[in-house]
Amino acid sequence: MAGIAMMLGIEGKNPSRTWQRYETGASEPPLSIVAKLELISDGAVSTSSWMHVRQAFQSRQKAPQ
Repeated sequence: MAGIAMMLGIEGKNPSRTWQRYETGASEPPLSIVAKLELISDGAVSTSSWMHVRQAFQSRQKAPQ
């Protein structure tokens, strides 16, 4: 995970943990990070696909157990 955090320019005390929070939906990445992800993934991950996956994850988290 450290590699992707570095490639995306995520900074701070623990960039890998920040990336993990973005992946799980615990935090929302800045649009600039999603744009960089789209660029380095050659379009495989887009802003709209990121948001779709994030919304699905959040819906599952809110569903009653």
